[in-house]
Amino acid sequence: MKKIITLIIVSILSASVLPAQPGYGRGGYYGGPGGPSRHGRGLERLRHSHDNNLYAGIKAGLTASHISSGTGEIDASGIKNGVSLGLATGFNISPFAAFESGLYYVEKGGIGGVSGGKVTYDLHYLELPLLLKINIFSGRQAFFQPYAGAYLGMGVGGKIKDYRTQIYANSFNDANIRRGDSGLAVGCGVTWSFLHANLGYEYGLSDISKNGFGDNRNRALILSVGFAF
Repeated sequence: MKKIITLIIVSILSASVLPAQPGYGRGGYYGGPGGPSRHGRGLERLRHSHDNNLYAGIKAGLTASHISSGTGEIDASGIKNGVSLGLATGFNISPFAAFESGLYYVEKGGIGGVSGGKVTYDLHYLELPLLLKINIFSGRQAFFQPYAGAYLGMGVGGKIKDYRTQIYANSFNDANIRRGDSGLAVGCGVTWSFLHANLGYEYGLSDISKNGFGDNRNRALILSVGFAF
């Protein structure tokens, strides 16, 4: 039932996209209906309308993650699929750049095996991103948004399942996994009017293991879509 509800939510939200836009306002973006044209007229309107520089939106997406282990004591190098849902908010530093944060629910983890048996690590986080986005205009309404920054995460749930022994454990309460996570985030988005699609990568810097497990870090590829309001 949980998976069905999650798929329904993703299906509803994935029809749209969220930007860190270079001026989302009454006209759908700074500059009004004309948008940033190749001849600079829209870009000039962006400069003059930059007083309304706050934006917000929602997004939904899919994740493909694994756990990188320096010692191999956590075997979870196989790809684990999940979902990402959240609210983003930010402000435009200029028509060419924006700072974005928000609050996201992100599913990470990995798949491995112990003595020939399958083990899945489901790690569910609430994440706070801290991103700098650059606006590169292309055409009348479309633009690209490469970004870089960091993220902070807090584990809120998940299960570790050993299919050989049929043992289930809570990822953070019963297993040797730390709740805290942090790392780098890079990616690029494509925005058209108030719609946006994004492909990003999160490179964990925190060792998520404890009690002598070794050096284990999250890695996640995230594809998302959304819309601003």
